Amino acid sequence: MGSKRVAIIGAGVSGLTSIKACLEEGLQPVCFEQHDDLGGVWYYSDDVRPNQGAAMYRSLITNSSKEMMSFSDFPFPKDTPPYLPYHRVYTYLQDYAQHFSLKKHIRFGTQVSRIQKTEDFDETGRWEVRTVQTGHGDGEQKEIFDAVMVRLRTDDHRNINVSSNN
Repeated sequence: MGSKRVAIIGAGVSGLTSIKACLEEGLQPVCFEQHDDLGGVWYYSDDVRPNQGAAMYRSLITNSSKEMMSFSDFPFPKDTPPYLPYHRVYTYLQDYAQHFSLKKHIRFGTQVSRIQKTEDFDETGRWEVRTVQTGHGDGEQKEIFDAVMVRLRTDDHRNINVSSNN
């Protein structure tokens, strides 16, 4: 049997580290990102994007130090200031994705509309993930995955329907 496929929802900090962890374990990650770039809340835009949830602002400077924010296997460059403007965090995430070749596992402009157990879930443990291309009327696509990784918050404004019943 081939390696297991894992659906990852969102290409922010959690999504990027999930992709990397899957690759390290020999899994096949497919990350669905509804926007046109990675970074999650660190991806700043003057315009509010649909289903954005939390938003960054131009003058933001982190209140966590670079040592606390960095990944253990990918430290910030030594010349990085101790507290970072948002664009330095965004650049760091871009560099992280490039260094570990994560972008090829991300499907940009793809919104997850529904996640549910497959009919044979009790035997296989697989999940059905339905997606739509943002800005296109191509209709819903359906794929089957062995696992799903998603970080949901109580303030998550995306309309993902996660169902444990068929």
